[in-house]
Amino acid sequence: MTALHILVYASVAVFIVAVVYRTVRLATTPVHLRWELYPVAHEKDRVRYGGSYFEEIDWWTKPRERSLFGEVKVMVPEILFLKGIWEHNRSLWWWSFPMHFGLYLVIGFAALVVSGAIVGPDTSLGVAVGRIGWVVGLIGYILGAVGAVGIFIKRMLEHKLRSFTPPAAYFNVIFLFLLFVSGLYLLGTVEDAYPVLTAFVRGLAGFSTSGALPAAATGHIAVALLFMLYLPFTHMTHFFTKYFTYHQVRWNDEPNLRGSALERKIRRQLGYPVSWSAPHIKGDGKKTWGDVATTEVE
Repeated sequence: MTALHILVYASVAVFIVAVVYRTVRLATTPVHLRWELYPVAHEKDRVRYGGSYFEEIDWWTKPRERSLFGEVKVMVPEILFLKGIWEHNRSLWWWSFPMHFGLYLVIGFAALVVSGAIVGPDTSLGVAVGRIGWVVGLIGYILGAVGAVGIFIKRMLEHKLRSFTPPAAYFNVIFLFLLFVSGLYLLGTVEDAYPVLTAFVRGLAGFSTSGALPAAATGHIAVALLFMLYLPFTHMTHFFTKYFTYHQVRWNDEPNLRGSALERKIRRQLGYPVSWSAPHIKGDGKKTWGDVATTEVE
């Protein structure tokens, strides 16, 4: 077993454990400060004019109607096409979209490589999957590289972006650029790149080596694995943490009813000590949020 094989197993294990850990941490955090802004995507009928179930007389006695389709209708354009950036910062969108969509295609390429390894690269289905995968990978690497270069330059030259861009953000873009360029170099220099990758995956499944890899393949796989190791510990985890931002902050309109789970959470949080030293709070580490909420501010 080579060092590259060990890196694969370690990267996948660390990635899964880190993502699960961060997901659990986010799911069990205290109740967030909700936006209380409308329309809320899961409102079934009133979403078209920004209404809410609170409009109903005696709303607390009636079952709530939620629309999963309404949420999906908002989430898909935002995830796939970065609709929010298009609406609020279009000049950035022209670079952010190709980088993100290129990354989606590269992930799709990796999925097709695994699929080809499962069905067999020499079968008719495997050959068809390989042709599709090569095109998907090529487009993804080109889009991603162009987008990464554009974002890097835009953050460097535009004062509004540069003023709140930390060094880590530049490093992340450079890392992504290396991922895209190394993949593009692999597809451009290794004629049978797809069969080489599928053979490598088949070897991983059997915990065995599959012969020497071309240098371009080894380099790209190593960059991809290192990025996988690095990803869960960065702000780029918005690919899954954004779920909580939307569902627990932006769209959370769950009512605080007597005896509900939400009421129990809020009661527990009101008992937390406050050490915030702002003059109007005067937290000393002993006063609780319940005390703050029920004390008149001088």
